[in-house]
Amino acid sequence: MSRLSFINKHLGKYRYLLLSIIIATIIYAGINLLSSLIFSFVIDNVIGNSAIENPLMAFLASILGGVDNIRNNLWIMAIVLVIVYICVNLLMSYRQRMQGVVSEKLVENIRNDLYSHLQILPYAYHVKTKSGELIQKCTSDVDMVRRFFAGQLCEIFYIVATAIIALSVLYSINLRLALIASVSLPIIFLYSYFFFKQVQKQFLLSDEAEAFMSDVIQESLSGIRVIKAFNREKYEVQRFLNTSKKYSDITYKMIQYLGSYWSSSYAICLLGILSVVVAGIFAVRSGELTIGNFTVFVSYQTMILYPIRQLGRIMTDFGKVTVSLKRLVDIINEEGEDLISGEKPDLLGDIEFKNVSFSYDEDHVDVLKDIDLLIKENQTVALIGPTGSGKSTLIYLLSRLYEPSKGDIYINHHNLKDINKNYLRENVGIVLQEPFLFSRTIMSNLKISRPDIDENEIYDATSIAAVHDVIKEFDQGYDTIVGEKGVTLSGGQKQRVAIARTLVKKTPILIFDDSLSAVDTQTDAKIRKSLKEVFNKCTTIIITQRVASAKDCDNIFVIEDGRITQSGTHKELIQKEGLYKRINELQTNTESEVI
Repeated sequence: MSRLSFINKHLGKYRYLLLSIIIATIIYAGINLLSSLIFSFVIDNVIGNSAIENPLMAFLASILGGVDNIRNNLWIMAIVLVIVYICVNLLMSYRQRMQGVVSEKLVENIRNDLYSHLQILPYAYHVKTKSGELIQKCTSDVDMVRRFFAGQLCEIFYIVATAIIALSVLYSINLRLALIASVSLPIIFLYSYFFFKQVQKQFLLSDEAEAFMSDVIQESLSGIRVIKAFNREKYEVQRFLNTSKKYSDITYKMIQYLGSYWSSSYAICLLGILSVVVAGIFAVRSGELTIGNFTVFVSYQTMILYPIRQLGRIMTDFGKVTVSLKRLVDIINEEGEDLISGEKPDLLGDIEFKNVSFSYDEDHVDVLKDIDLLIKENQTVALIGPTGSGKSTLIYLLSRLYEPSKGDIYINHHNLKDINKNYLRENVGIVLQEPFLFSRTIMSNLKISRPDIDENEIYDATSIAAVHDVIKEFDQGYDTIVGEKGVTLSGGQKQRVAIARTLVKKTPILIFDDSLSAVDTQTDAKIRKSLKEVFNKCTTIIITQRVASAKDCDNIFVIEDGRITQSGTHKELIQKEGLYKRINELQTNTESEVI
């Protein structure tokens, strides 16, 4: 999708409103210039009694009863001027209000489309893209587009229309003086354009300094518990003061640049007006120019120069808008996941990995290598192995967050590639090692997967997860706000709430990704005992570092360096030399020492 088609798509029906705003702007520019011609007409033709040369003014005089009638009733021209200014203000009001409508509807459509598209982008895209970068694109870049359509786009048409109409009138009045008036226009435009082109670096530095300051604030607030635990308040305050001062110094320097520009460009505009005034005085004295036309030249020169000065800045801002649009289009052009097509078979059956390998795109090094394993229906199996051996990646493949580089995965003899992704994920419940809780009530977090669930089922799930009594002890009970990222709960409490949230789904496949690592051994045993009844009704995969969590499983797979090196029951594996036996001996000895 190109940038133009991107804007056209999100404007939708409002593109016609935008066209009407542009037309109104051009008409507004023309009527705004009319007042100077009317003053010239009154001075030269009504009061001065000279012949009418301007066809527009001749037409105006004819419909108003002729020059003699106007001379005897000057109040007529006052009414004409009032009508002109009313038209100007009505058009200006229409333009301002409709610009707000168009710009806000445009960015609303863009924001909604961006957020919706980000939701369907593959997990791999979010892993390799910084969330802060995406947030900046969805806020700063969208706001850049909004500001341009809220004023600058129509301002370009106003400035260009004003310059064309005004210069056309001036050249029809006096060629030599019009040439003098025209000389300063390209000078002020080029001065403005190149100044803002050069100062863009300073704007960028200011934006980066502000972003860095915001990062410091966000990081400090997110880590306030650690800061207080390590008595680092003074350090963090000083760190913020340093970043704040840097931002202030850069921005102050930018303001100085802008101050010098506005004063110097104002001087250029005044010199341009002065040159027209001086040349006009000589032209009037020589009889080459009438007093009324002299006022037109001075008025038009003022009405053109100052907007032209703004045009240079608008054009440099337009360059920034095109960059912002490209960044937004790049997101939309990323191919999203197909969450619609695919089979929806019964997923109660065996899970089989056949010769499965996987590597991340950026390094092409296999994280999983030729994995072959079979998990029988309603079995409870454990995956155990060192950190980084590929255990979690195996689970991500099962829920199609990643796709295998080689090989196939089957559930109930159906290839995972042929199964609808939404349907698959609805039937695979995952409890992560570091669960994410939303800043809502505990009850709202538990109801995320099933909003209409009966609360008694919620209580059953939290009881199995050994967290029901804990929640009841809170002042607000299940209505307790867990805070951002669940910060008000301990690590073990978060994990148990996450377990209950997954149990609520009642999926045929249940995965625990080291999700009891933050609870003590006694609570771990209590939860596993409560889960036995659940395990008998679904296929369960437990990723763990604890032999105690794996020993009761129907089968245990040992993963080392992306390969399955051992498999069997606990009794079988402790009889064989290998990693599992070493882990068991180490953990058994450690527990004995603790006792």
